[in-house]
Amino acid sequence: MIQTDKEEILIGLLSDTHIPQRADNLTDVVLDDFKKRNVDYVFHMGDFTSFEVYERLIETFGSDKVVAVRGNMDSDSNLKQTLPEKLEFNIYNFKILMLHGMGGPNIIIKRLIKKLDLRNSDYDIVIFGHTHRPVNEKSNGILFFNPGTTTPIDNKFTVISSYGYLKITKDTIKPEIVYL
Repeated sequence: MIQTDKEEILIGLLSDTHIPQRADNLTDVVLDDFKKRNVDYVFHMGDFTSFEVYERLIETFGSDKVVAVRGNMDSDSNLKQTLPEKLEFNIYNFKILMLHGMGGPNIIIKRLIKKLDLRNSDYDIVIFGHTHRPVNEKSNGILFFNPGTTTPIDNKFTVISSYGYLKITKDTIKPEIVYL
């Protein structure tokens, strides 16, 4: 799935785009930045809400470069048939779990550790979305990373638009949150 024949891999991450519920389309600022930085992969942690967003990512970056899971709002039958709920894979020697997430934004890391039984896991990175809030935090020896949302309309919480990057080498993981 992820080819590791390079010395480093740069991944652009986004989640919870909620199109067309919260925006008309993906913001070109994010896609242009992904292109400018020449990302190797684009990861989306679900809540596309329309298959067209997934298709646009594939048209822009290629089907071999887009890795995605579905979220709780992805009721579109094409998304349900195409995308898994979670993915597990390795990049170099790092074990990664990718999923959408569950529950409210408070104590999300504790909830993920408990619900997914991560206390004694061998994951190095858990990538998730769902909360619309960026997270870049280590807990229980695991990097928990959520790029946030690029479409921040939310009646309950103050949410800032954001997306992220993971630069991974054989020895290091460098996470980055980018605020719009």
